[in-house]
Formats: sequence, structure tokens, C-alpha cells
Amino acid sequence: MADIYDEAKALAAEMLAPVSQGGNGAELTLQRITKGEYDPATGGAADIVQAYEGSGFRETYSQRDIDGTVIKQGDVKILISPVLLDGSETPQPQSQDRVLFVGDQYTVQNVEPWNYAGVAVGFSVQARK
Repeated sequence: MADIYDEAKALAAEMLAPVSQGGNGAELTLQRITKGEYDPATGGAADIVQAYEGSGFRETYSQRDIDGTVIKQGDVKILISPVLLDGSETPQPQSQDRVLFVGDQYTVQNVEPWNYAGVAVGFSVQARK
């Protein structure tokens, strides 16, 4: 029998699913960029991009939340589903990850996981263009 945390995760995934799948969200891509191994021929390391296809919901910050330092004008909050489109777990977004959402590209500034008893039931991401 599923416990309350599993049910919360399932509800978040259902609500943040793309509209085409009966949810209230839209498809998004979370990109994590890491450096590959050093290549002496080029004198550098190539970027390795890991892409995760998921879904979420974007909202703007209210004017009272924008302090100009931590949250700047134009920042958005993206609520990200705990489940990717292929049904696997969404990795926790990290600062400097990129989010491609409805034609816009954002950089993750801050992440607040919805973590209950060790179960990630979603992620609230502060993102900046």
C-alpha cells in the first residue's frame, strides 16, 4: 500500500504533467553541463550535456518577492515534476543547470526540493534568463 509521501509524489507528477497528458504543465528539458576529460590536442575539455525530458509549470514572482539581489526582476519560479516523461525519477536540479521551457532558456539559480521523508515529490526552481 502506498504511503502518504508516495501519494503526494503521484499527485505532483499528475498535476505537473503536460496538458497533452492531462496535467496542468508543459514539457521542459533540464540540462546539466559538465566538463569532459582534458584533451591535450585542443588544450581544453569538451562540455558534456545531459538532458532530462520532464514537465513543469512556470509562474512569475510577485513584486513584493523581488528584492533585486536574490530574486531579480524577470526571474521565474518553475515547479518541476518528480517524474520524467519516460517515467523515471527526475534528478534534483542544481545551480547552473539550464531549463528549456516553452521556447525560453533559463539558468537555475536556486532549488528548493519538496522532500518529505526522503521522497522527492517535486522541485521549486528559481530560474533566470
